[in-house]
Amino acid sequence: MKMKRIIKIGLLVALVVTLVTACAPKTTPAPSPTSVPTTQAKPEELTGKLTVIHWGSEEEKDLVAGWIAQFNEEHPGITVEQIHVPQNYWDKVAAMFAAGTPPDLMYMGYPEMVRYASEGTLLPLDDYIANDPEISTDMFFPALIKAFTYEGKLYGIPKDWNTQVLYYNKTLFDQAGLSYPDENWTWDDLRAAAKKIAADTDGDGVTDQWGFVTDVGMNRIGAWIYGNGGSILSEDKTKCTLTDPASVGALKFLTGLMFEDKVAPSKAELGELSAKDTFSSGKAGMYVCGGWRVLGFRDIKDFEWDIAPIPISPTSGKRGTVVDTVSWSIAKDTKYPDAAWALLKFFTGEAGQVRTAKGGTATPSMIKYANSEDFLDPTKPPAHREVLISYTEDEIHYYPVIPKMGELWDAWGQELSEMWLGQKSVEDSVKAFCERIEPALPK
Repeated sequence: MKMKRIIKIGLLVALVVTLVTACAPKTTPAPSPTSVPTTQAKPEELTGKLTVIHWGSEEEKDLVAGWIAQFNEEHPGITVEQIHVPQNYWDKVAAMFAAGTPPDLMYMGYPEMVRYASEGTLLPLDDYIANDPEISTDMFFPALIKAFTYEGKLYGIPKDWNTQVLYYNKTLFDQAGLSYPDENWTWDDLRAAAKKIAADTDGDGVTDQWGFVTDVGMNRIGAWIYGNGGSILSEDKTKCTLTDPASVGALKFLTGLMFEDKVAPSKAELGELSAKDTFSSGKAGMYVCGGWRVLGFRDIKDFEWDIAPIPISPTSGKRGTVVDTVSWSIAKDTKYPDAAWALLKFFTGEAGQVRTAKGGTATPSMIKYANSEDFLDPTKPPAHREVLISYTEDEIHYYPVIPKMGELWDAWGQELSEMWLGQKSVEDSVKAFCERIEPALPK
């Protein structure tokens, strides 16, 4: 597979211009920090006690712990407490803010940034970055900076980003006599391959080797919806569009793999095993997820694997992917803003980008390092890591952001759950979703 398209500097800009402005409540911006140094303190001069909170896998937890240890070597006057929250992260963050003990530094998704920035609880970083000669917004993909800009102020430095891609088990493809997925693959190709790979290997009448497996979160499923020409909400976020034919068609394709072709496990058939573990244990030929799975999958010993772009919809003639991006943000009420900035810069600056490029959990947010040999190294799986940055501008999408984001997540998880169990039709499920979310949409 030869991937020739590499993301250009201006990619994604237009897609994010309305991301946080169209849906954000109009409030007075939080004030700028009152004491931003015009010259940066030397590492040994900075002091403070910081709390850092983040989500992620055990591998990501270990990576962050290692980075903190390196930071402490350079900044002996700063102590850092790491809080890793693998589940219910936003509940934990909200509870810390409500208790008056917010974390100094935190992972911040762009949907949640709108909420916290509008409430005035995040520290604007514009003055810090303007007075720091070692870091500039020009170093980053412009769209990622825009994603964390609210009412003209920057509330987070993007640590990394990811697109959704198709992971595939090369060993199962070889055993089935199949060619590997490439940039020309369509949904029909995926379905045909999945049918050849799916099998009852122990002869008990139950499929135990699946052709395809997927999580059902908005970012994974959104890739298929947008690729088919559909959407979840209208561009101005005032109308639910999941009932549109193109959106319904994408959901029918995925549920068809589960309940008609029976080549993908339903939510019930997965049971306690996650989609990720189904793939990594060699029980599925294909799996859609973001680039953060790379590091964990490098521990796979029983089969070879690689990645390819999301296949092309035969209906629209296009493919789609959904971008996930996360920043490191600082609480406005931190007692040690200078120390927090030093740690944020350590995480997201050039040294941090090198660590991200080598780390395997995500794509560096700085343009230079996303195209570096450290990141694209073909000697480490996946062999075609450039796929993560190969999507063109019209193939890139974001899941919708509204002020009442929690209600959108809840509606997605609850109103579509019976559809993924095969207990409710696609049409009835999307109708229920839209009826539930419409009252929460901006007017």
